[in-house]
Amino acid sequence: MEIKSLKILSKNIEAQKVFYRNILGFSYELESTGFKVKTQENTLSFEKSEKEHYYHFAFLIPTSSIEYAIDFLEKLNIKLLLYKGEKIIEFDNGRAIYFYDKDENIVEFIERPLVNYPVSNSFSIDQVIKLNEIGLPDITPIKMANTLINKFGINPINKNMLSETFCWVGDHNGVIIVTKEGRNWLPTNKPGIVNDFTICYQENGIEYHISFVNNNIKTIK
Repeated sequence: MEIKSLKILSKNIEAQKVFYRNILGFSYELESTGFKVKTQENTLSFEKSEKEHYYHFAFLIPTSSIEYAIDFLEKLNIKLLLYKGEKIIEFDNGRAIYFYDKDENIVEFIERPLVNYPVSNSFSIDQVIKLNEIGLPDITPIKMANTLINKFGINPINKNMLSETFCWVGDHNGVIIVTKEGRNWLPTNKPGIVNDFTICYQENGIEYHISFVNNNIKTIK
């Protein structure tokens, strides 16, 4: 699965603009209702909203760059979210660090050695490869996961890994993390909440453009 673009909602749009453009230094474009930041391969848009929202999403960074990414963030006085006192969380498929943005989205930088991208012994924001994952809390994760698999073409790494609380829908290149609504987002105590977003992704050469509104899926032509 390759995510082409993601659009999320933001109550603190001006603060977010400063954070992503001026502090982190992402390349960006202004849009009619917000702004868009650019990675090497895809985009993340923030659309102004009157309501509070928070999401979990992850950016893929080069393998071996995570210690340099820590240094990069800490020099900007961005506090890392710790897990059991540690800055880096080790997974079977990568290593990750986490921090909040101005909407208190749980933002992740992750390196995944299993994907074929260059190794880097440095880090700068223009080395962010792509938006790699988005969280989707739902009251019935397996039902939502099967809908994404059977109706919207996403091939999971392993269908047998779907559970009542956590479903990995996608692969290491791009994934929708379907979790039980109310389950805390690692490494925080913040429960996953239902939020609307729009995503464009490609799977097996076919492009899909869908929106989630109150966890109902709408196809966009």
